[in-house]
Formats: sequence, C-alpha cells, structure tokens
Amino acid sequence: EARIDSKRVRTGQLSEDDWSRISQAIGRLAAAPIWIDDNPNLTVMEIRSKARRLKSQVGDLGMVVVDYLQLMTGRGKAENRQVEVSEMSRGLKILARELETPVVALSQLSRQLELRADKRPMLADLRESGCLTADARVLRADTGAEVTIGQLAESGERDIPVWSLDTDLRLVPATMTHAFPTGVREVFELRLASGRQVTASANHPFLTVDGWLRLDELAVGSRIAVPRVIPEPKETQIWPEAEVIMLAHLLGDGCVAPRQPVHYTSADPACLDAVEDAATHFGITPRRVEQGSWTHVYLPSPVKLTHGRRNPIAEWLDQWGLYGKRSHEKFVPSPVFALSNDQVALFLAHLWATDGCVGGWGQGRVYYASTSRRLADDVRLLLLRLGVRSTLRTVNGSPGRPGYQLCVDGRDDQLAFLDHVDVVGQRRAGAGELRQRLAGITSNTNVDTVPVAVWDRVRRLMADKGITTRRFAAELGTAYCGSTLYRHAPGRSRLARVAEIIDDDGVRALAGSDVLWDRVLAIEPRGQEVVFDATVESTHNFIANGITLENSIEQDADVVMFIYRDDVYHPDSPDRGQAEIIVAKHRNGPTGVCRLAFLEQFTRFANMAKVD
Repeated sequence: EARIDSKRVRTGQLSEDDWSRISQAIGRLAAAPIWIDDNPNLTVMEIRSKARRLKSQVGDLGMVVVDYLQLMTGRGKAENRQVEVSEMSRGLKILARELETPVVALSQLSRQLELRADKRPMLADLRESGCLTADARVLRADTGAEVTIGQLAESGERDIPVWSLDTDLRLVPATMTHAFPTGVREVFELRLASGRQVTASANHPFLTVDGWLRLDELAVGSRIAVPRVIPEPKETQIWPEAEVIMLAHLLGDGCVAPRQPVHYTSADPACLDAVEDAATHFGITPRRVEQGSWTHVYLPSPVKLTHGRRNPIAEWLDQWGLYGKRSHEKFVPSPVFALSNDQVALFLAHLWATDGCVGGWGQGRVYYASTSRRLADDVRLLLLRLGVRSTLRTVNGSPGRPGYQLCVDGRDDQLAFLDHVDVVGQRRAGAGELRQRLAGITSNTNVDTVPVAVWDRVRRLMADKGITTRRFAAELGTAYCGSTLYRHAPGRSRLARVAEIIDDDGVRALAGSDVLWDRVLAIEPRGQEVVFDATVESTHNFIANGITLENSIEQDADVVMFIYRDDVYHPDSPDRGQAEIIVAKHRNGPTGVCRLAFLEQFTRFANMAKVD
C-alpha cells in the first residue's frame, strides 16, 4: 500500500520519505473496514455465524475472502476429504446467497500442473476436481436417452434434466446447468465387472459405500455405485406399434447398407410375418425370396426413386443416422428411449427374436448378441427401464472384429426379463422352458450385495447404541460366530433386517437404494486427452456410461479465476512483469484472459494502463 521496495523493508534501509509513506499507509489501513479472523480451524458454520454477527453490527459486507479452502475444517464424520471439501464449497455458496455478499474462496491447485510444458492452470487443476473424456454418455431424465458430454459442451446447452442420486441413494431428476471443457489431461480407463467402462482423470470421484473416492484411490476389487433401475423419462412418447416392431427387426437382422436393397433375413416364420405386417404401415408391399434355410423379405419403395424420392423406410431410418449403417455400427436411436415402458418391452421382445437367446438348458441362458458395442450398451439401458440387470461380455466375433453378448444372469433378473419381455417367434418356447426351470431354483442372495465395508459402519453404530455382537446375532437370527459374520458382503434383504435392529436410516437407505455395487476389474492409463466436466445443482452427481459420477468443487462457483505469471517458469519470458488473470468459468458470461502488471518490488498487481 505504501509502494516501498520490499527489499528495503527487509534490510531496514528506509529513507525519511519511506517512513512518511509507511505512516500514511498505516493510517489508511487502520481506517479500512477490514476484519481478519486467523483461526486455523474455521468451519463454514463459524464463518457464517461471525459474518452474520458482523453484518448486524456494521451493515452490508463488501466481500468475504476464505484463504484457503483446503485449510478449512469440515464435518468431522464426512466419508472422505473429497466429500468434506465439496460440502464446504456448497456451504460457502449458500453463505453468499444468505448474506447477499460475494464470497471469494482461494483453492490449492494440483501439483501435477508442474509436470506440464504449459504451466497455465485450468479447471482440471483444482485439487478436488475431476474430468471425463468427450465420449462419456450422460443420461438425460427428460428423454431417457444418452448424450455425450462433449456434445453438451459444444452445443452450449444449459439446464439439462439428468438422473442423479439423492442422499438416500434414490434416483431423482436433477438439473445439469451446463458442461464445459477443462483442458488436456492424463486419463485412465476404468472397467467394471458388468462390462461398463468410462475414461476419466485420476482425481474424478466415484461413489463407494464409504463415500466419494477419487479414481486414483480405487483399486481392482473396489466396488462403486451403478444404477439398478432407470425410471421412465419425464416426457414419454407413443409410437405406432408397426414402427416399434420394424425398427427392432431391422436393427437385428435387417440390411440397410449403402447401395443395397432394404431387406430383412430370418428363418423364423413369426418374425417374417411381423416384418411383412409392419411394412404395410409404410405403404410397402413386401416380397419374399427363399434362399436355402433362410428367407429374405425385400421392402421395395412403393414409388419410383426419382426426383429426390426415397424408400420410405430408408428415409425413416436416415432421420436418426441409421440408414447405411452396417451391423457393427448400429445403435438404438434416441427417440426409442422416450417410449413408455410397455413399448420398450415390445421393442425388446422383437429385438430378442433376431439375435437374442432364451433357453432353459444348463443354468439357463438369456442374452443378446451383437457386433456393435454401442447397440449392446443401448439395450442394457433399455433393460434397466424394466428393472433387469445385465452383464456385457466380449466374445469372438467376425474375423478382426469383437462380438458382444449382453447376458441376463441369475434367477431374479431372468424372471424379471420373462415377466416383462414376451419374446416372439421360435424363442418363445425356450422362454417357457426357462420359466419352468427357474420355478424350482432358489435365488442366490450373494448376487446383489452391499460391499463388506458396510459392516464397519454397522459395528460403530452397535457400539454407540450398546448392542453386543451376541445380541445382534440373536436378533438377526444367525448363530453367534464372533467376527466371522462381518467377513462377507451382506445381501440387501439381510441388510434391511440389520437396519431395523440398529434402527439407522443410513443403513436402511443402503438396503433399499437404487444402486448396484459393481466391481472394478481394471484401471489402465490412456494417455492425454481433452476432458470435460459438468455442473449439477443440488445433488452434484449424474449418470454417465451407466456409472454414478460426481462433479467437481467448482460447480458451486459463479466465477473461477486463476493467476499465472509466465516469468516464474521462464525467466526470459517476453511477458516478464505481467500476470494473466485467467477466467476459466463464468456462469453468466464469457471466459477469457485479462493481463495485469505485476510490480514485484511492491508485491502488487496494477492495471496495465495505469502503471506509473
């Protein structure tokens, strides 16, 4: 403030003029309305109470500055530091609104940026921040379809309805305000036992039974939350039944390749009849051609293909980009996800009649086969609409190309499939055989379990409430066996009984949650990629690639700014004596860079136009 060279202050070599400047600066600072609390263990609640008391004494506050976020103390019982910092950042956001005062929270950056050639900070460098690659597919709550986070960022779409987990681990609609790029970062591919996978930065948070953990805190064998069911979208549609049936069969056994006549191939009379009946909806007169054990149904255009006219089925498929796709490129178009659950079941019934399998031999088989990974992932999402869980397995496909089997395993899920999906054609007999076989089988309670770490929480609650292990085993209806009870992951029904014994809402929520705890199979590096993040109000998490993901701490900030001085890293920099104020996020305006002069001898920033 006095604008005296700091070197002279340190050495004590001050002139009379310097002393005069210091005296004047002390007077200005003494009169300034600045209050400092140097308590090193402040919580958001303490800041809130002190700020409210100060506001009542002096009137409106100009600004509250927290230096810095990671030094604050959060809730003592937070599951981990990630959750704790997230809660503090949300608390400061609420404080700003309550006081009607700007709150500036300084944050420690990740040291990883020191390893980059370009040391300019970006959103991904926030210490508790995590990022996803552009191909991560976000699940919408309005249409039920998925859209990549890269597409959301590119389009600039805002206020996107998404599915999210609330504090009771129930899927609820939430609002993703927007998605945004956060630079280039080293990323890792996370693969789960169910076949799900996502590529994210090392510090991206995933939900475990112990709370949110960063990717680099997970290990092979860790279990993270994925949805066990997907609700109907908020905006359901009804299609003509013929269109649902035609699309299902063409995705399975149809040929819509370029320079090929649109046709369908099957050996199942019921499937052939279904396609021919559906063709009349498009004004098409189908034509059958026998070829060995197979039959082709050609679907010629009812009008001459001249003057821009097209086959109505080709034009219908092309609106979603499906026309011209080969088997390994096919996918379920987004409007199908907006259908009602009844029409989703109809679609799956006819799709399963093409490349699906249902049978009662062995342990019972229910799977759908495809050479398209995207199609298999889409079918998995539709099955979750019916409460049916599945596992994606890679198998040998055509030469040079993998194949995929989407398998429905276990008695409960196979019965749920048979109850909802009335498979048509020759596979219906196999469905009947499987149902008879499942009637004599007891459900395996070890399939749908809560991670064994939940017992740590249970034992803490037992100790707090004075419940002994012997008494607990007796009330649970199991033989007393010391600590061996806690070595195995409990099923949801058993955990529900545990919750009633210890009377705890947190354990009760875990037992009745909308999540399945999937197991990590591998975490492998994938190099440097452009990454993105998103902001979700209230719940601060969303579903992408069928996995529950949390957004990062900057979601609560209206503006995120970084300070960068190039001459710190490059002494010969042409920008010596300058500082860049990088506006990396602005909720209601543009981002960009503002340059200031840095007066090193005064440790002061100044407007470039006013430096004297």
